[in-house]
Amino acid sequence: MPGGFGTLDEYFEALTLIQTGKIKNFPIIIFNTQYHKALIEHINLMKQQGTINDADSKLFMITDDIEEARLFIIEHSIKHYGLKPKFQPKPINWI
Repeated sequence: MPGGFGTLDEYFEALTLIQTGKIKNFPIIIFNTQYHKALIEHINLMKQQGTINDADSKLFMITDDIEEARLFIIEHSIKHYGLKPKFQPKPINWI
């Protein structure tokens, strides 16, 4: 999604914390490749220069496909951590 400095700050901070093992991995998605074209090019440059590697590239997904993003979230959070929906009690009809 489009964003500014705060979005980029959070994106790179989360990746750094996951990369260094300070927090557990969770799904990070760059959505809207046209908007983030320059960022994606810079990430590819970092890979070419060796400042990040292929393992680092697997910490996030780049996509324009909502279904692909949804499946990535399911696989890398819901299934990975065994998350289950919270029980929602049904309201009592007579009240």
